[in-house]
Amino acid sequence: MNHLTSLNNNQLKEQLISLMDTVVYYLKNEPDVDKFLDETDLFDEWEEALPEAEYPIFVIAVLNNTRRDAIMDTIINAILKKDDHSNHPKKSSFKPEAARSHVGEHPFN
Repeated sequence: MNHLTSLNNNQLKEQLISLMDTVVYYLKNEPDVDKFLDETDLFDEWEEALPEAEYPIFVIAVLNNTRRDAIMDTIINAILKKDDHSNHPKKSSFKPEAARSHVGEHPFN
């Protein structure tokens, strides 16, 4: 079981901020992002906990130290929702949430 999926909203936010602080510190001392990504395993647990669609948002937000509530909430909610969906038994009566249009929405604006 992934440690992150057992955390609540506030705990996930604290973990995300702590990760951002760690990455900022590292990149301040060694600004080569490619080298950092090749040598780090800091993102592994997050990659496992996040749905595939949200993982790139997470990486960009962490590398750019983007702490906007909308972005952090998207990352946190994706982990919480993924965990909720993984606990549902496979039933024909289970219906995923309806698709939501994101036209005109840009989380990095």
